[in-house]
Amino acid sequence: MFNAAKRYATVAIVDDAGEHTYVQLLQDARKVKSALGDRDHKGASIAMLVPNGYQYAAVQWGIWAAGGAVVPLSPMHPDRELEYFITNSEAKTLVCHPALLPNVQPVLDRLQGQISVVSTDVIHDLPNLPQADDLAVDDEQGALFIYTSGTTGKPKGVVLTHANIAAQITDLEEAWGWTPEDRLLHVLPLHHLHGIIVALCTALWSGATTEMLPKFDKDRVWNRIIDGPQDAAEEMPTERQRQAYTAMNSLRLTCSGSAALPTSVFRRWQKATGQIMLERYGMSEIGMALSNDGLNPQNRKAGSVGKPLPKVQVRLIDAEGKDVTETPGASGTIQIKGPNVFHAYYGLPEKTAKEFTSDGWFITGDVGTRDSDGLYYIMGRMSVDIIKSGGFKLSALEIERELLEHPNIVDVAVVGVPSEDWGEVVATAVTLKPDTTLTIEELKPWCYERISRYKTPKLLRIVDELPRNLMGKLDKKAVKAMFA
Repeated sequence: MFNAAKRYATVAIVDDAGEHTYVQLLQDARKVKSALGDRDHKGASIAMLVPNGYQYAAVQWGIWAAGGAVVPLSPMHPDRELEYFITNSEAKTLVCHPALLPNVQPVLDRLQGQISVVSTDVIHDLPNLPQADDLAVDDEQGALFIYTSGTTGKPKGVVLTHANIAAQITDLEEAWGWTPEDRLLHVLPLHHLHGIIVALCTALWSGATTEMLPKFDKDRVWNRIIDGPQDAAEEMPTERQRQAYTAMNSLRLTCSGSAALPTSVFRRWQKATGQIMLERYGMSEIGMALSNDGLNPQNRKAGSVGKPLPKVQVRLIDAEGKDVTETPGASGTIQIKGPNVFHAYYGLPEKTAKEFTSDGWFITGDVGTRDSDGLYYIMGRMSVDIIKSGGFKLSALEIERELLEHPNIVDVAVVGVPSEDWGEVVATAVTLKPDTTLTIEELKPWCYERISRYKTPKLLRIVDELPRNLMGKLDKKAVKAMFA
């Protein structure tokens, strides 16, 4: 992971505290390693609670240099979740920023001395240590815990090895054309796959510069893209609009993930910015597996997540166990094989084994299709996004994309609700634009012009806000409960 030595004086990270070079990052990682002590941390789980910014990267690298596996915690987690992640991962050490210590203090009190705490102040307080080749890692050793969202039970600790992470990073580096000249604006949470690996680790591996904001702030992000590092200037609205389009069009890559991108948003984004959004597919257990063309935007297709990344194998298996990958339009469960696939669910060997086929393919639980051009499309998770109604298997994501075209609808969730007559019926919960209304009687004829009648919602619930997790993903179990 430590290609940083090659970049030396190049700026690695920019945050609210200023610019930080790659050599500084290596020096501060050594300080964190030193503060963790001389005892053997090889394979040990070490938790970290550090804000988004340069110190996050220094602590992460320091834990890796010490031989530990990083358990990233988020300031957004309530203390009960923090306690679960710490105890489930069996972490005995926590590296914590002083400003976030109150977040976790109730947990430390309950654990009564079972956890030793190292402050990030060591980055400032300790002197620089002699440079040495002491930052090597064991490729097959556990490096990172990513906890699943827990939609089907307690969150599981997905353990990725250094080899898994390297495979995921190098695939993205090749597929998206990362270079040291790139500059990434990082606004994602740093307890999840996308923020840690897809963004931060890939940028640092590539020798690029990462600008890190403490959290997502739409106004700050927008102004940063338009104005660059310079201060904002007073301008006429028409000039501002022209400048905004020019600035957005100069970006090399914009991508969307974590949830399906509605076709309408894809098209509006392209019209407003000149950017053709890149969609991709991945999950905690596999990193990124599929991606639209990262180098040739004109090859991207709305609604598609593209083709397998270089070292990834993908196949579709239908309900009868038949491989339908080469049959355009046929749907099947997405299965993945490659060096990107995770090592294990921590402490759950039987659960880990259950998620793999006898010939070593990981069963994602997502259903997809492949077209004649070899592009893949995600229909949704078998457990919540595939609705079995009247003998049909319906994609909730497909129906959601259509409903988002309705002029009154702002946000939407589609679920299957049990029915004696149909097995399940299509139900939708929506949020509406201000001062608008919608009834099921009004929605049905609108849908009939766009989708088949058997896909049209039979139940409608208007809500102020749809339930989502910390990553913004819909909580479909909570949506289903609305119709109980």
